[in-house]
Amino acid sequence: MARKKVESEQGVVGQELLGLQEAAAALGVSRSTLTRWLAEGRLRGMKVGRQWRFRRADLDKFGQMAHPSAAAVNVGDLDGIVAGLGVKLEGVSTDPALPNYPNTEEEIAVDRLVLSLLMNAVSADASDVHIELAQENSVVRTRIDGVLHETARLPRAAHKALLACIKYHADMAVDQTTPNQDGIFGLKVGEQTYHVRVSTLPAVYGESAVMRILPQSAQIPDFERIGMREEDKNKFLHALRAPVGLVIVTGPTGSGKTTVMYAGLRHVVNPELKTLSIEDPVEVVIPWITQVPVNRKAGMTFEHTVRAVMRHDPDIIMVGAINSLAVAEGCLQAAMSGHLVVSSLHAAGATPAVSRLLEMGLEPFMVAESLLCVVSTRLARKVCPKCAEPEEVPFDVLSPLAERARQGGYTLPPNPRFMRGKGCDHCRGTGHRGRTGLYEVMEVDEDLMRLILARASTRDLQEAAVKKGMRTLAADGLRKAAEGITSVFEAARVTHTAE
Repeated sequence: MARKKVESEQGVVGQELLGLQEAAAALGVSRSTLTRWLAEGRLRGMKVGRQWRFRRADLDKFGQMAHPSAAAVNVGDLDGIVAGLGVKLEGVSTDPALPNYPNTEEEIAVDRLVLSLLMNAVSADASDVHIELAQENSVVRTRIDGVLHETARLPRAAHKALLACIKYHADMAVDQTTPNQDGIFGLKVGEQTYHVRVSTLPAVYGESAVMRILPQSAQIPDFERIGMREEDKNKFLHALRAPVGLVIVTGPTGSGKTTVMYAGLRHVVNPELKTLSIEDPVEVVIPWITQVPVNRKAGMTFEHTVRAVMRHDPDIIMVGAINSLAVAEGCLQAAMSGHLVVSSLHAAGATPAVSRLLEMGLEPFMVAESLLCVVSTRLARKVCPKCAEPEEVPFDVLSPLAERARQGGYTLPPNPRFMRGKGCDHCRGTGHRGRTGLYEVMEVDEDLMRLILARASTRDLQEAAVKKGMRTLAADGLRKAAEGITSVFEAARVTHTAE
């Protein structure tokens, strides 16, 4: 008889059987709560000997029906936060719709809060929503024009339920909080559709999440809208119309690199050219480009896909990011074998991009022979047009900025039109509304090729490029400040690391 019980238990273990404590941890509740649910018949379990055992499949099914963390939520508290956001949820829905969620009063309140946070971000043209658990509460911040603003503070008890709701929508493992996870779901606001990319990360006080909002009907911006001056635009397009070579766009994360590449490719792609892109993810669908999303789980990394697209007879290849030596070598080999390659790279500026490629291990002759043009970009907040007013900039602040700009190819005019925003309802009291790009565009000619072959320093490359007409980021920033587009302090903030 004892042997039969052991064999029975072993058979159940083969079905991913969890004990009471393990099951409670998987569902995120206490042992007493789990015991109560058993007594109420809400959860299915089985007795093996004198111990309760639970099948993983039953726990997963129960979690999909009603996540237990929502039981700790105070509906009134969440409804008050939703009311404070002041958004309307008519016509707002997620895709795909979840058949078994939400189905309790608490879950409905949590789901309503998630939609309200997303709607609040969409109405403010925000790019991201950050949810972080602090010592006393859960803090929600929204990134607007590149700067985070606190949106709401939630009770700690609501944090886990909030993340569970987001994970449900993004088809992520709800009961796993220690590994980082990534997911995506759709959001529909009226006739507009968005992709919401979700990323979670374990932190000191608990799991945090970021939701990135990507409009799916976004139009590819033109050069005037992104703030690129005519001379820089012509240099960039001249390189993009070359039959072979490498064009690089540099800048930190969130500086508009992909937007610049899209804006440029918009002018050169056509039905007569085979254009392929490798992106992570595909943010805007462009006609006449075969766009391939990176899928690391399926082995479709940048390295693998760069090699794969070469067998599709492309004329133009866009690679979302040069993030390893293997990708860099693939891009240069493609550029040297009869293709135009456009890619992005994390570097402080146009001339530091050359040093970055050499530091990765590329040979100078490969870089010199293939590199056509490097564009460096930053995003600066524009002065709010509703509350803009003239600004007097102190001499001790302006003088070093003017000297940096002069060395970068721009001389401050006698009567600059410096402006600042004093803050209003239109800009949410920040003094800024919208963003514009700051750029430096370096064309690689024979003189610069010789400097690259000689492994010249970044400073020597920059001095040579400026003599040939390149304007540095610092110079373009002060020019836009002098024209009243952005403020002096914003231009300085954005370009202070771009030497």
